[in-house]
Amino acid sequence: MTIDCSQLADMLFDFVSGDLPADRRELLEAHLEACLPCVTHVRTYQVTITLSRKLPCPALPPEVEQRLRAAVARECGG
Repeated sequence: MTIDCSQLADMLFDFVSGDLPADRRELLEAHLEACLPCVTHVRTYQVTITLSRKLPCPALPPEVEQRLRAAVARECGG
């Protein structure tokens, strides 16, 4: 069994997060051995995650925090 580029894209999040089952991971890695565009896609995805984790996380303005808390309270029943 093999996977194509579309299937790789569907499994990418689980692959990068380490949650892909071993059998699917092996199929994905076999595909990467033969598909340079997918290797580039995976590396770009990994770099994006790494860089986005380094971005500063500014505090929410108090009025936004209040609206968000009120919305969560409504959704969770109080």
